[in-house]
Amino acid sequence: MNDLDYIRRALELAEQSRGLTSPGVMVGAVVVKDGRVVGEGSYTYDGVRHAEVIALAQAGDAARGSTVYTSLEPCSHHGRTPPCAKALIEAGVGRVVTAMADPNPKVNGAGISMLREAGISVESGILEDEARRLNEAFITYKLQGRPFGILKIAMTLDGKIATASGESQWITSPESRLLVHGLRHQVDALVTGSGTVIADKPQLTDRSGLPRRRTLLPVILDRRGRITDFPGALIFRGPLDHLARELATREIQSFMLECGPDLAFSALQAGIIDKIVVFVAPKILGGREIPAIGGKGIERLAEAIPLRDWSASQSGPDLMLTAYVHRDH
Repeated sequence: MNDLDYIRRALELAEQSRGLTSPGVMVGAVVVKDGRVVGEGSYTYDGVRHAEVIALAQAGDAARGSTVYTSLEPCSHHGRTPPCAKALIEAGVGRVVTAMADPNPKVNGAGISMLREAGISVESGILEDEARRLNEAFITYKLQGRPFGILKIAMTLDGKIATASGESQWITSPESRLLVHGLRHQVDALVTGSGTVIADKPQLTDRSGLPRRRTLLPVILDRRGRITDFPGALIFRGPLDHLARELATREIQSFMLECGPDLAFSALQAGIIDKIVVFVAPKILGGREIPAIGGKGIERLAEAIPLRDWSASQSGPDLMLTAYVHRDH
């Protein structure tokens, strides 16, 4: 086992707390002494104690002279708990390896500086891309003061989300629908339009079966006042570009948008979408009706909304495509 292996383990521990940390951050920590793991920890918001403190407590006296691996820079400020950097110093650890600096302006390198000033060797940036991807919602929320937006699309190979008569259940496979609930589990809010609510009568719930500390918030965009009652939902009647601000006031770190074609295009143009996840079923429906993304469209190729960092995987018989929206379009 080497530094990469232990950082990967720290990232795995952080991932195990998905759904249990918002509005905080997913963090994992591993304490290693003489080539042996002597302590591990992962943070949950309701558990209060940070991952490093949990791992140090598990390690006990073995923490002295150890190497501590963290998925995120140890904090340097006093929030709900004392600084983790101070706890590491008091435990007498010899070395700290972290995947990335904390984007929280209250930390942002101060934890690393505190450790180094105490004579502890610190290395940062190992598997940083993976660490940033893990906490992409937290990073966006902390740096930009808005929630991370995901647009989910389920469509046929020819880009249709329903038949000519409006039938849409189910275009994709059971495997893909299970993954969609996994995606819902990762976010704080599920956003849709009033047209989708009227046509499909969705439950707007997380049915992944995985534990979460905050109930998934249903958000219905309804400028025309067509929805009068949906228990537990935020019925939003303001302009789309104000949605992110409204959700941020509720400490919503992330949301997923599942909607019709016109709203999908409007959300992309409004700049509230950061990531697109598309499930493509090996089916063809034909016709001109109900495309995956509609709206008025873009007239010039030079003005197209660019995507980056795309990846593809299989989901049962379907293809799952993930890409990030270039926000400077």
